[in-house]
Amino acid sequence: MFQGRLIWVIGATGAIGEAIAADLAAQGAHVVASGRDAAKLKSLGHEAELVNLADRASVDGAAARILARHGRIDALVNTVALPNFGDFLTLDDDEWLAVLQAKGLGYMRSIRAVLPGMLARGSGVIVNVSGRGGHQPNSASHMPGSSANAMVNLLTKGIANLYGSKGIRSNAVAPGPVKTPRYDAIAAANEKLGQKPPAVTPATTEQIAQITRFLLSDMASHLNGCILQADGGTTLTL
Repeated sequence: MFQGRLIWVIGATGAIGEAIAADLAAQGAHVVASGRDAAKLKSLGHEAELVNLADRASVDGAAARILARHGRIDALVNTVALPNFGDFLTLDDDEWLAVLQAKGLGYMRSIRAVLPGMLARGSGVIVNVSGRGGHQPNSASHMPGSSANAMVNLLTKGIANLYGSKGIRSNAVAPGPVKTPRYDAIAAANEKLGQKPPAVTPATTEQIAQITRFLLSDMASHLNGCILQADGGTTLTL
């Protein structure tokens, strides 16, 4: 499906990002995997670039190195999540800022780094992994992440609006519960705050990877500015 395409996956050291990178590589993509954990990146078996999304120089430098080696970045996948969750009244400013720097502003940085090359070619695909909290912030311990996800959703639509006529597609996957160690930790934090887990079977990371693959593919060529709710039906609002 992606033979000959170079896809940059940022956040590949996380559970969802690892699954996305593996799925795309199995479909023939040349994956460049990025994250902050050098040892984990090496273990994935993809071409790797260390990246800290909170640092513009790190993001711009990684993009420049990929372009120098390959001449193009056909698609970008952003999938980042920080373990900053807890009681709203006890989370301090630095914990909020870390989430917004890495995810909300971090996604902006990576998109800004790849857009000039995509615009020069007249084509490019961006898929951002946000989350259900960006439109339905009902997780008691997850307000920083939910706020960052709302920012990601708006950024996704804004990029589609600004650059869709120039060949750029920008969409997002908004997962609900996904079976990962991070989800278990959030559920435990919610229970401490008196919130029971949602009555839904969590998705697997492979399921989220398949949805991401669809949005990256030519099958989704008429989708732009879409926030795809991959939450097993737990969003009840229009």
